[in-house]
Amino acid sequence: MEETCLIKKRALSSVKSPIKLSLADDSIRNKVKEKPLNLKLKIDSIKDKADSKKQNLNLKRFHNEVSKLKFCPIGSNANISGNYDNYLEVTLSHISQMKDIHFDDALESPSIYEHFPKKILEKIVKSDKKLLLLDLDETLIHADFDEEFLNDKQIKYDATISFVSEEMYSQETKDDTNESSLTTDDSKEYSGEKIVNTVGIFIRPGVKEFLEEVSKYFDVGIFTASAREYADSVINYLDPNNKYIKFRLYRDNCINIGDLLRVKNLNIFKNIPLEKIVLVDNNMYSFAAQLNNGILINSFSYDKTDTELSNVLSYLINFILPAEDVRKINRDFFGFQNIVEEILIKKI
Repeated sequence: MEETCLIKKRALSSVKSPIKLSLADDSIRNKVKEKPLNLKLKIDSIKDKADSKKQNLNLKRFHNEVSKLKFCPIGSNANISGNYDNYLEVTLSHISQMKDIHFDDALESPSIYEHFPKKILEKIVKSDKKLLLLDLDETLIHADFDEEFLNDKQIKYDATISFVSEEMYSQETKDDTNESSLTTDDSKEYSGEKIVNTVGIFIRPGVKEFLEEVSKYFDVGIFTASAREYADSVINYLDPNNKYIKFRLYRDNCINIGDLLRVKNLNIFKNIPLEKIVLVDNNMYSFAAQLNNGILINSFSYDKTDTELSNVLSYLINFILPAEDVRKINRDFFGFQNIVEEILIKKI
């Protein structure tokens, strides 16, 4: 009897309390639940570190490639009708020297996406229209910052633009003796003091009609190498009701090449295929990353008889609009990429 009771007692003692069992199960379940979460956080942390390391390596490679360039860019004021061929010869020769630069590496820099119109571009991605990018200065307008026409009584500005900016400290050039060397230093020092600037502008003949027409067939954006405050004032004057221009990109969105020229890398539009993008610009260097997406227009300063926008409009409507791939049309029509390839073959 005593032995039987002892066996029963041992059997009963081996059975855990239902309450304790429940608590233990909950504890196990919580630990199981926590593990995937903690694992995910660890994986995300490792991925972030890997991405950051890759980003830094890519940027380092880009700056190293830029530091090897040895040419002095020429100004877009040389891009005039009587000097068009010479301008192309020089600028495309320079661009051929940039063939090994990984322009997409520069897109790793977060500053490239400063003031980036992400939500607007998400809508444009779904659009059936091609994307038409327009430069601002010397393409749509000319701003007389040098006051070349200020005291000319026979010439009047089409408008005077005001904009606020931060006053910049003057800087001495680090090496005045070597004008052809490109540096990667893009640092600027600002006093922090806000100043109001005014500048007279000339508007290229036919701008309003051009914007009105192209906006019917294309998604239109401004891509300028100018500072945002100034560019916004000009664009607000050209399109005060935002009827034609859907978004704006500025200097910070360009790739800085040694602080001497700026490239507009169209891969900044990650989800928009290059076969649907065209850039109208008066600066050949702007196209360096994607020559076949560029339409070069002569630089505008002051000429009331200028008809360039009318010519560009005709090309856009008759050639670009029906094209399946704008790059093929531009390559066949302008041949910028062909010229660079010929230059490279001659160097071999």
